[in-house]
Amino acid sequence: MNTNVLQSLLAGWLSGAAAGMAITVLVLAWLSRRPDLARRLPFQTRLPVLGIVVVNALAFGLTLVGLVVGAVYHTTSIEAGGGRFPLVLLGILLAAGALFVFVRGRIRGGGAPLVLGSLAVCGLAFGVMMPWLAGIER
Repeated sequence: MNTNVLQSLLAGWLSGAAAGMAITVLVLAWLSRRPDLARRLPFQTRLPVLGIVVVNALAFGLTLVGLVVGAVYHTTSIEAGGGRFPLVLLGILLAAGALFVFVRGRIRGGGAPLVLGSLAVCGLAFGVMMPWLAGIER
């Protein structure tokens, strides 16, 4: 396997893990301010148990997303011969944010600050941190 591919995948993996940790802090702060949310679940649970599930799901999920984004980074930045990755990432994040706002119908209230903040964290992790970690010369 080419070392550039490994660098891109490792950078995506690390960026995904960092995004998972940062978003975990956002989610747990949001959950702690809404204790009624744990009571609305179909099963009885306490907030710390729910926090453990959230931490593990976010860490695993965003690390997996980081590997996929690392592969996209390698494909769009290295093999294509151009720096299209920032445009691809910006388009995906803006589309996800616009879809959320369109479906919810509002930007404030509910989980909107959490979702839009999570998209901003993903933008920083995958748009700034991952290319810096990959450090691949074109």
